[in-house]
Amino acid sequence: MAPEEAPSSNAPGSKRRPGKTLLSADDELPAVPLVDHAYRAIREAIREGRFKSGQRLVEREIAAWLGMSRTPVREALKLLEAQGLASTVVGRGLVITSLSLEEISELYTVWEDFEGIAARRAAQRVTDLEIETLEKLCACWDSGGEVRALGRLNKKFHAAIHQAAHNRFLVRSLRAIDDSIALLGLATYSIPGRTAEVGVEHFKIVDGIARRDPDAAEESARAHIRRAGELRMMVMADLALGDRPLQQRKVSSTSATKEADRTRRR
Repeated sequence: MAPEEAPSSNAPGSKRRPGKTLLSADDELPAVPLVDHAYRAIREAIREGRFKSGQRLVEREIAAWLGMSRTPVREALKLLEAQGLASTVVGRGLVITSLSLEEISELYTVWEDFEGIAARRAAQRVTDLEIETLEKLCACWDSGGEVRALGRLNKKFHAAIHQAAHNRFLVRSLRAIDDSIALLGLATYSIPGRTAEVGVEHFKIVDGIARRDPDAAEESARAHIRRAGELRMMVMADLALGDRPLQQRKVSSTSATKEADRTRRR
């Protein structure tokens, strides 16, 4: 079925201008084959929580939602299944994959390793222009911004680090990890204080890279993913136990908020 979101000019059931797709100006993708377009659009809808874990993927409805024929959607769904983002369930058909707590723990473990390697390599091989790009992305971070917009900015930030590492095989591996991370959505960004923490963590990573200090860059990157993993596991545990949602609690981020403010004033 189509993703869950507030009605918009691009939402299912609304009038669509000829040639327009579900993507807003912020979501625009470069000109790509329709199969790739469909794959990326569905993947980002999963990342942003518009598609939920366990939700059925109905080819006909997705084709109508994207404003394209069913053939490229069918191929995109095959790619999603091949990448582990979708799974076939007896009696239900194709659904968004749900990860177990053990799988999430394994995912964050390998993500921490690879992000650490990418940051280390970036500190060794980064260009002045790439440092400038990373610093600009840091400066764009607004801890009070809309969660989906911050999610997109976070993706750009990490992609810029990956590119600065100048290792195509590392980039390829991180893209595969990123596909799996998309299954988890952006729930941790709704935790009070977390977005301020992220801004500080990003700054520390870029600081290490800009100073061309591989050890500092790697440790900052690892700490960033480790913290994200800790919060993710807490969110998942709360959901499993039916406890008060972590989003209603304060994380230990008062100092992070103050440091973020100091960072912006530099």
